[in-house]
Amino acid sequence: MPIEAARIEQRTLERAASLAEVLAPAAWTDARVEAWLDWLEEVSDLPAAIARFAEDLVRHGDNRHLFETARARAAFRRDLATAMLGGRIAFSSPRPVADPAVVEADSVPAALSNLRTRHRRRAMARAAAREISGRLQAVMDSILRCEGDPAACADIRSNANLARSAEAARQAGASDAMILDAIALAKAGESEWGAVGPDVADAEALSLVCLSDRAPDPSLASVSWETSAVAVAFTPEAARGVARTWTGARGAINLLAFGAGEAFDSEGFAAAVALLATALAALAGEEPVQLGLAGVADWLVAQGLAYESPEGLTAVRDVYRHAASACVASGARLNGGLAVFDDPELALRLGGLGASAAPWLGPVTVAETEDGAMARVMSEASLLGLAALGAEPAKARAWLLGGGDLSEAPGIDHAALNARGFTEHEIAQAEAALPFASSLSQAFADIDPGFLCDVLGATDADLANPDFDVLQHAGFTAAQVAQAEAFALGTGALSEAPFLTPAQQAVFHTADDLGPEPYFNLLSTIAHALAVPPMADLELEWDAAPGDAEDLIALAAQLSVPAIRVRRAPPPASLVLDLPKTEARPTRAPEPAAEPKAAATPQERIVERIVERERTRRKLPDRRKGYIQKASVGGHKVYLHTGEYEDGELGEIFIDMHKEGAAFRSLINNFAIAISIGLQYGVPLDEFVDAFVFTRFEPAGPVTGNDSVRSATSILDYLFRELGVSYLGRSDLANVDPDELNADGLGRGKDDDEPQPASHFISRGFARGAAPDNLVFLPSANQRSLAAEADVCAACGDIAVVRKGASLICETCGTRAAQQGEDLAG
Repeated sequence: MPIEAARIEQRTLERAASLAEVLAPAAWTDARVEAWLDWLEEVSDLPAAIARFAEDLVRHGDNRHLFETARARAAFRRDLATAMLGGRIAFSSPRPVADPAVVEADSVPAALSNLRTRHRRRAMARAAAREISGRLQAVMDSILRCEGDPAACADIRSNANLARSAEAARQAGASDAMILDAIALAKAGESEWGAVGPDVADAEALSLVCLSDRAPDPSLASVSWETSAVAVAFTPEAARGVARTWTGARGAINLLAFGAGEAFDSEGFAAAVALLATALAALAGEEPVQLGLAGVADWLVAQGLAYESPEGLTAVRDVYRHAASACVASGARLNGGLAVFDDPELALRLGGLGASAAPWLGPVTVAETEDGAMARVMSEASLLGLAALGAEPAKARAWLLGGGDLSEAPGIDHAALNARGFTEHEIAQAEAALPFASSLSQAFADIDPGFLCDVLGATDADLANPDFDVLQHAGFTAAQVAQAEAFALGTGALSEAPFLTPAQQAVFHTADDLGPEPYFNLLSTIAHALAVPPMADLELEWDAAPGDAEDLIALAAQLSVPAIRVRRAPPPASLVLDLPKTEARPTRAPEPAAEPKAAATPQERIVERIVERERTRRKLPDRRKGYIQKASVGGHKVYLHTGEYEDGELGEIFIDMHKEGAAFRSLINNFAIAISIGLQYGVPLDEFVDAFVFTRFEPAGPVTGNDSVRSATSILDYLFRELGVSYLGRSDLANVDPDELNADGLGRGKDDDEPQPASHFISRGFARGAAPDNLVFLPSANQRSLAAEADVCAACGDIAVVRKGASLICETCGTRAAQQGEDLAG
C-alpha cells in the first residue's frame, strides 16, 4: 500500500513538569503530539517509539501465526509505522475499568438502586477526602511555618495557628488520630499530607447495560442522568455486544485521508482496513477489539453531501459495507470488529476526528502557528465541501472568520472606541488578539490594567473578577458587541451563509442544527454492516434535567437504535452556588413546667461570633484616626503609622526605616501596602499577628521607645506584637523585660496601672479641639472599678470624685465635694 511518508521535525514541547525536545510530524499540533506521547509513554522520539510499537506487534503476530513470510512481516511493519505517522491510523489502549454487567429487565430496579447508592457514596467520599486532606495539610503547615522552639510549634496549647487548624480539621470530619498523625509527620520533617488522587471521570465508566423494552422508563433515565454509567439496550444481542467490547482495544482509520467523492481511494482504504484489522488481531489476541471509521461527517461534507440526506445515508452505508468486506478479506479473526464508538483520546490522535459517526462539529478549527499560538482557521473538510459545491472560499472565510479588525465594524469601530478613551495603542492590542480569540470580549481582556483603572475607572475588584467585561464597562451594549463581533470574528456557521442556497447550507449543518434524530437514523442504517450493534453515546450539558435523558432514550427506542448511553458533561470548575442570605431560624421557647422550681437564671453565653463580609475592598475614610509609634529594635529605628476606620478597626499601616538600605526600605514599605490591602479586603488582623510574631531574623534584640514591647526577635515580630497589643488586647504579646529574648518571645504583659491623660491617646488635630483636656484613661482594673463608683467634680469636671471616709474627694484636683446639704469646702 503506497503511503506518503510524513515530514518529521524537532520541536520544543512543554510537558507536565519540564520542557522536552521531541521529534514528531511537522503537521501535527502540540496537543496531538502529546496525545501520542501519552499513549506510547515516550518523550523524545515519536517515530522511533511508533517503530518499536510496530515491531512489538510483529512479534505478537508471529505468536498468533498472522504472517506467512518474512516479506509480509516486513511490509506490515513498514506500512503500519508509515500509516500511523501519516495520521491515517491510530490506537487506544484497553480501558482499565471493570467489565459492565448485563442486567435483565426484571432485575433492573434493584441494580439501578445499588448503582445509585455506590455513585453517591463515591462522590461524597471524594468530596470529603478533598476537604479533609486540605485541612490536615493546614495542620502540618501551621507547624512547618512556625518560627521558634520546635516543641512549642508542635504544641496545640502554645501554637494558636495549630489549634485553629486542628479544630477546622475536626469540623471537616478528620478524626483526632488523623490530626495527631499530621502533627507527628510535620515534626518528623514531612511537608505534605498527600494530595487526593484525581477524580475518576464518571463519564468514562460504564457499569451496567440494562435490557429494556421500548417504553419510556423514568427511573432508568434518572439513574443514567445522575451516574453516566448506564447503557440502555433494546435487544439481548445489543446488550451482549456493548458489554463484551466496552473494555477492549480500539483502532480507527481517518476516512478523510483517502479522499472524497470520485477521488476516493477505494483500494487504499481497503488496504488500510486490512492493515488495522491485522494490527488489532496481533494487539488483542482473543480479547475483544473494535475497529472504527473516523471522520464520517467530515467525509460527507468534503463531498458536498448533507448528513441527513438520502445520498449521504447511502454513501455512509456503502463505505461501512466496504470496510466490513475488507475486514473479512484480511483473514484477521477479531473478537468484535467493525463498530462505532466515542473515544476522545483516539480522536485527538487523528486530529480531532471521532469514530462515533456523529454529525459534523463545524467548519472552524484551530491551527498552530510557528511560535506555538493557536489561531482559528477553516477546516479541510469545509474547504473541500465549498469546492465541491462551487462556492467561493474567500466569501466563506470572511463570513466564518471575520475581517480581523474593527476599523469599519458596526457598533464598535475605531471612532467609537476613541470616544470612550481607547487610544490607538489599546485598539492595536485588541486587534492583534483577534485571530486567537473566541469572542470580542476575550480580545479586549489583556489590555493594560493601568489604562483600565486610570481611563475607564476600573477598580481592583473589577480587575480581579475573571468575568470582568471591558467593553461592557466602557458602556457598549450587548447588541453593539454582537454586531462588532460578527464583523471582526465571523459567525462560525456556514449553515446560515447568505451566499449559499438552502440545499448547500444543509451540507454544512452541525450537530446543534440537526438534533439527535438524524444521528439515530444513520446508526439504524449502518447497523447491519457492523460486527457489533451500534450504541449512540450522547453527552448532555452539565445542567440538563433528568427529563432530557428520558426524551433521548425514548427517541432512540422509537427510531430502532439498538442501544444508547446518555451522560452529562462535568460541571465547570468555576461553578459556585449563589446562596441567598437567610436569617437564623428562631428557637421555640420551652413550655413552662407544671411546678416551677427555684433555679439560677442561666446566663447567655456567646459561643462563636461569625462575621460575614463580601470580598470587596472596604475603603478607609478620607480623614482617619490612627497613631504613630516610634521605636528602635536592636538599634534600628522603626516608625509605625496606623490608619483606622470610624469604628476604630485597623485599616492600614505604614512602616518607615529611614537609615536602612534602599532595597530593604522599599521591601518593608511594599510589605506594609500588602498588609493594608489584606486588611481592607477583610483579612482579620489576628491572622497576620499569628503569622508574623515569633519570626526570627536581624535586626532583633531590645526594643526602646515602646512602653509595651521591650524585646523582639525581628522587625516583623515587633510590629505585629505592637499591633496585637494595641488593637487586639493581646497583653500576652507585651513584655517589660528587654533581656527576655527567649524562644517564644512572650512576656508577662504590661504592668503600668497609672492613669494617663486622654491627650496622650486622642488626636487633638483629628478631633479639631472637640476633646476636653481634663479627660483621663484609667487602664487598671482597680481604677476602672473606682471610676465606676466616682462622680463628676464640680471644680475640674473630671469623673474622679471618690469617697474617702466620710468625705468625697476629687483625686484629680484635690477638691473636697460637699455632702448632701452642705457647701463645697474647697
